[in-house]
Amino acid sequence: MAALDFRTAHFRTMGCLLVMLLAVGCGTSSQESADAASAASAEVAAAEAKDECRDRLNAAVRRVSPESLGTQTRRDSVVNAMNSWLASCAEADVKALSVSEANAKLLSETSLRTAKAVRFSENDVIYVRDCMLLKGLTESIWKQVPTGDDQSAAEVRRVTSLFRHIVRNIALMPAAEQRVPVGLYEVLLIGRGSVEDRIWAFTEALRQRQIDSVILQPATGAAATGSFAETAEQLVAVVLGTEVLLYDPLRGVPLPAATDTAPLPAVPGRLSEIGGLDRWKSASVWLPTHPSAAAPRMLVLQQRLDASDALVLYEELAGGTSEIRPFLQRISGAVSSVWPVEAIRVWPVQEQRIAAAATLDEQQRQSLTQMLRPFDSPFERESIDLDKMLTDPTVDESKLTKEQLQQMKAEAAAKLLEKSDALFGKPSRRLLQARISQIGGNFELSMIQQLQQIRVACLQEVVELSFSIDGKEAVGRLPLPESILSVQRSAVGDTLYWTAMSQLSRAEYGTAVQTFRNHRRQYPEDRNRLAALMNEAECLLEFGDPAGAAAVLSEADVPENPELARVQWLKARLPAAPVQQ
Repeated sequence: MAALDFRTAHFRTMGCLLVMLLAVGCGTSSQESADAASAASAEVAAAEAKDECRDRLNAAVRRVSPESLGTQTRRDSVVNAMNSWLASCAEADVKALSVSEANAKLLSETSLRTAKAVRFSENDVIYVRDCMLLKGLTESIWKQVPTGDDQSAAEVRRVTSLFRHIVRNIALMPAAEQRVPVGLYEVLLIGRGSVEDRIWAFTEALRQRQIDSVILQPATGAAATGSFAETAEQLVAVVLGTEVLLYDPLRGVPLPAATDTAPLPAVPGRLSEIGGLDRWKSASVWLPTHPSAAAPRMLVLQQRLDASDALVLYEELAGGTSEIRPFLQRISGAVSSVWPVEAIRVWPVQEQRIAAAATLDEQQRQSLTQMLRPFDSPFERESIDLDKMLTDPTVDESKLTKEQLQQMKAEAAAKLLEKSDALFGKPSRRLLQARISQIGGNFELSMIQQLQQIRVACLQEVVELSFSIDGKEAVGRLPLPESILSVQRSAVGDTLYWTAMSQLSRAEYGTAVQTFRNHRRQYPEDRNRLAALMNEAECLLEFGDPAGAAAVLSEADVPENPELARVQWLKARLPAAPVQQ
């Protein structure tokens, strides 16, 4: 299509040149004609250069996409492609911009160096990939909530749906669990993380909808008992116009309005719910943003992307670098009555986590590889005809004795066993591609079908080999090695759990409950068992079965559950069971 557009523009420009040459007629000088021709030629050259730059950027962006980058073994080649486009097509624009003093004051020394760099880095590429994922997710969630007559109310419902989706899909890890430092992509991929991971994912996803948010850390610790505001450890404040919506990432629910008694509050409480409490009036207010987001190169990239690839990559923090209305100015009207915007600082967690994930030692790299190994599943191979694989085409078998033939076959079989890829298959990474699509907002029925197909493939524990004995066809079965079986066994449990999560995302609550229960029965020791209980309880609440939800929550109410605060919140909000007569 790009080539067709170029040819059309080229012919149109050449047509204009011809008209200009005819228009000058005999009464114009040869110099004027030459000038007109030169100007037209320059216009053609400029159009060609613009088309080439657009094509180079589109090609580079395709390589950054989650599906493509997920299978890349060398990210430096992707970074080089981005920098090649930058050097040829946008470097002058980047150098013409500088990080303003106002923006610089909000950045750490490390983040300021990142922002001032002209060239793209591997962290930039990862950041763009994550933005693509979250853009797809938010588009899917926004489509699920119709606008109706009240657009502002619909937007509140969409933000709340996004929050609940993030909470469900990032199960909390036990505090004692030691995990290798990872980025946001890996957190979403495995579906497990910390409260900070939930905040990171939620706030970054909101940015793709051009919705601002801040993180509130109260001046004093949470009370053991009391109101929601008194016992909350931290809140995410989402700014919609002049309204501020409040969400608790630990308990996984919006802060309820005073009149809202539902276990899952539908409408989040506003600033007035906490504005009168000293612990919140003196709270620290943090601005969540990626270290790369303040870089002028991200602004230029954001401006050059095609409409179909549009992303929010750049954040004008305090103003002065671009004409974009600054973040602090955008939220001032909504929060300044409680917190002065001058006191707002950049949330340090993202920078710390990104730096840790980028500087893994060898042992940590191995741990990360092991953690992501199940996504290699299933191992796939072509149908194996043992006779063909054990036959040497250079040998005339009719001239061999039976003992010689058996010896030759035995030697060939020994060599075959050394070629594990040919015999046992290569990692297809189908689960990785399916999971990337799922966390990127694919809520279609086809996603469930893909996961079920992958699950069936991962259940295979033997390789069937066809061969002939004395002219008769036979089939042999060779067990898969433990190195492959262990990978696929982990994937089998994951695919069933993620199937239930897809059903939940599609609001198929009854079906999801059955799948969660199947998961618990088949994999009672699975790492997602407690998360499955939490999500099953939510399905039952949505399904209108509070008694069933209470029973499931009682099973989840154990000290080792990292979601204990959420369990106890939901249980306390459920209606009391009727007294037996």
